[in-house]
Amino acid sequence: MKTLTWSPVALALAMALPASADILITEYVEGSSNNKAIELTNTGTSSVSLDDLSLKISFNSNTTYGATIPLSGSLAAGESYVLANSNSPQLSAIAQQTSSSLTFNGNDAVALVDSSDNVLDSLGQLGNNSNFAQNVTLRRIDGSTGRTDPTTDFDASAEWQSFATDTFDGLGCSGVEACDGNGGGGNTFSCEGETLTPTYAIQGSGERSPLVPEGSFEADGTYYTEGVVTAVTTSLYKGFWLQDATGDGDTSTSDGLFVYTGSAPDGIEPGMQVCVAGTVKEYFNLTELDASAKQWEVIDTVGELAATELEVEEGETLDDALERYEGMKVRLTQDSALVVTRNFGFDYDAFRNNMVLSHQAPNVKPTQLYIAGSDEAAALASANDANQLFIETDQKAPDGVVPYFPGLDADQGYIRIGDTVTNMEGVIGYSFSDYRLVVTNELVASDFVREEDRTAAPQDFAGTNLKVASFNVLNYFTSASAIGGDLNITCQDQADADASRGCNRGTKDAAEFALQQAKIVNALTAIDADIVGLMEIENNGFGENGALANLVTELNAQFADEADHYTYITPAVADLAEGAFLGTDAIQVALIYRPARVGLKGEAVVVRMPEQHISGDSPGGETRQLDKYQRDSLMQTFSLARGEALTVAVSHFKSKGSGCYEDWVAGEFDDDPADLQGRCNEFRVSAAETLGNALADVKGDVIALGDFNAYAQEDPMRVLTDYDAASAERKIVTAAGTSIAGVTLDDTAREVGNGFGYINLAGFALGDDAFSYSFDGELGSLDHAVGNTSVLEKVTGVEDWHINAVESTLFEYSSRFTGDLVKSTNPYSSSDHDPVVISLNYPDKPQKFKLRFKNKTFFWVQPTVNGYADKFRPWLRGFGNRKYDQDSGFFSRLGVQYGDSVEVGYRIWGLFEIPCGTTTLDTNTRAVLRGWQCKLK
Repeated sequence: MKTLTWSPVALALAMALPASADILITEYVEGSSNNKAIELTNTGTSSVSLDDLSLKISFNSNTTYGATIPLSGSLAAGESYVLANSNSPQLSAIAQQTSSSLTFNGNDAVALVDSSDNVLDSLGQLGNNSNFAQNVTLRRIDGSTGRTDPTTDFDASAEWQSFATDTFDGLGCSGVEACDGNGGGGNTFSCEGETLTPTYAIQGSGERSPLVPEGSFEADGTYYTEGVVTAVTTSLYKGFWLQDATGDGDTSTSDGLFVYTGSAPDGIEPGMQVCVAGTVKEYFNLTELDASAKQWEVIDTVGELAATELEVEEGETLDDALERYEGMKVRLTQDSALVVTRNFGFDYDAFRNNMVLSHQAPNVKPTQLYIAGSDEAAALASANDANQLFIETDQKAPDGVVPYFPGLDADQGYIRIGDTVTNMEGVIGYSFSDYRLVVTNELVASDFVREEDRTAAPQDFAGTNLKVASFNVLNYFTSASAIGGDLNITCQDQADADASRGCNRGTKDAAEFALQQAKIVNALTAIDADIVGLMEIENNGFGENGALANLVTELNAQFADEADHYTYITPAVADLAEGAFLGTDAIQVALIYRPARVGLKGEAVVVRMPEQHISGDSPGGETRQLDKYQRDSLMQTFSLARGEALTVAVSHFKSKGSGCYEDWVAGEFDDDPADLQGRCNEFRVSAAETLGNALADVKGDVIALGDFNAYAQEDPMRVLTDYDAASAERKIVTAAGTSIAGVTLDDTAREVGNGFGYINLAGFALGDDAFSYSFDGELGSLDHAVGNTSVLEKVTGVEDWHINAVESTLFEYSSRFTGDLVKSTNPYSSSDHDPVVISLNYPDKPQKFKLRFKNKTFFWVQPTVNGYADKFRPWLRGFGNRKYDQDSGFFSRLGVQYGDSVEVGYRIWGLFEIPCGTTTLDTNTRAVLRGWQCKLK
């Protein structure tokens, strides 16, 4: 036992004060969870009654005490007395008195007072909220005296020695050393003689443990269980995972259980057989055993358990299946059919990087397939929520690293949405409202089994002779001084363009820009389209130092044949903001085309988009002025080989990211609206109607393409396509407070009429398989190309070229969160949107020929071709002319056509042959007979 020694000063004070003044606080435990304790020691020479004493606690920065715990009994000279929180099993076993009111934290002042509220001793300072002793054990240094004024500054280091969290081995005996066995002692926990409850009985067959009463989150009493440790986790989950080695043979009950310890469980490793005691809890729907009192013992080391292959049974959701495996060590196989639905990236709920799997196929955005607000859309949203398994690592992943896949590589070892994940092992937990698999092994590239791999270029469709594409180029900016482009319209000066949060939304690093440029150019080169609509290119003018010129120059350098070179559409100066910019946003849309393939028919048209300027009140009564803008669209009519006209309009509607007036007044300004269409939906409806009206009088074929920031069955796309106002259960309305170029559009919301009747070309060609974007684990199309019925007749094929939506954002050009990860100039992850490529067939202009015979003699003659005269028109009179073309019956009977070589001549009087020579039938050939000679011209 430790020897109790006190200084002469302390002994002198003890003799001068009442006997109760001999009682001091000699140990303070502020441990994990409910591990709270106070040790009192009688420093006097005679026994002292505790009946008139109390322990008081002041919470946070209060200057008064919020909890009082009366003491009782007596304390002999030199002995110690432990008061502990009654919800801590280990400390309760040590304590002479327990109380659920002993719930202080490291910033709460504690005082020992007598019946007259005289302070005998104290820790902390009343009114001071700073942490003086958080997550520590404090033991009083020999010779220190009671602190009777808790309003003074408190310095724990002056009279106290600090020990690690959950250090209990000094409780029950005074001094800074551990007790030698007669005090509270160390961990002497044992399961011997206790009734064990198997892990599967704790888990049960439902979503909650059968031991936890309805309406409660924890079971009464302490439960003892035993099993083999399958994993130890200290970050995402703090504790270890225990599994019954044999189980109960019932697939509806999990054989595993998470044991919460609150901190790293020292001495516990996978493969150990452990017995543990604690409280059974439903911790935010995770069934666990709270053993934060550190009550466990290692019985044996038996070796690691084999993982159980995870299977999803017919008729159950993935969530249903995962509940059966909660707490267990599992392994994914091809039969598990778990595929990547969200690539490895940042999870804002758990605030860490992870990946998400779904069963059988990636989840699809509900409003991609079903009308917004419909029962079907709501049902799919619910189904998607139940079809997610988050793939985690215990420790947060470093930037650019997938811890369970060290072979991550931009060219070979990549992960694509849709890949089936095999051979992955880990334990199943539940947190942040989702099931999570904490991986315990490493994978190789072949463990990601994919049905659809990367392709080097979009598909070639038979008969195609013209391609039109849409591509969002992910903030292609050149205005940073490291790159040297012109400033965009929103920039105040060059410093603004170079600032970390300045007017430049793209990279400000020359090496990053070179990578971005190479990836975008390589993608456009492979697309090989004749007309391309671009989005998110910097709005810094149409001059040679703008981003658009920069991109086109670099793109043309990839093609040796000038016939493959591009140029860009430049609107009239009068249509440009400040005579130089397309609209007022930092980014713009653009059109590039190949002059060798298509010509321009008329001037480009800038379609001004609505603005919103309106004030409104939120449901909470807060008034706000809403001023919102959209990017202008660009429209150009192209002339084709036979004189046909194809009009292409490129647009980039308002994003879903920030709120508009309608979201503000609905109380959804900072949340995803209930109809799942995202914020500013009505504002995009106004844009769609504006675009449709601008195209209404256009003659010929029409394709409107771009990033509409709306999924296929959301209101803006239905306005452009098949919306039927008369039969619609849910009416589509425009935004309020809108105007265009200062002219009022809608003061209040207005129901729109029928849709404009365009066909969504990707939906027509690909059906439910169409998608160009991935967000929050769901696939859908924000990028569209809609066309009129006449252009539909020319479509040979449509492809969402999946080079971005299914790829990892880690391989994009930005190095901000990717550490030392090596990137590639390949086109994959060149943007966050997939290009949409429309292949068309415009019949070639018919090849026509003309052959003229001119008789400049007085004789009647017979024109001949290949020695034959036209038997229906054999004679050509003197000074007469005759014309043949590809439609002439004479040439049809001869079997010759455009481009063929023929022998041409004349017969005089039907007897004498005068040859003209051999000619190729083309646009205009003449055989002139003059005198006795014939010449071809």
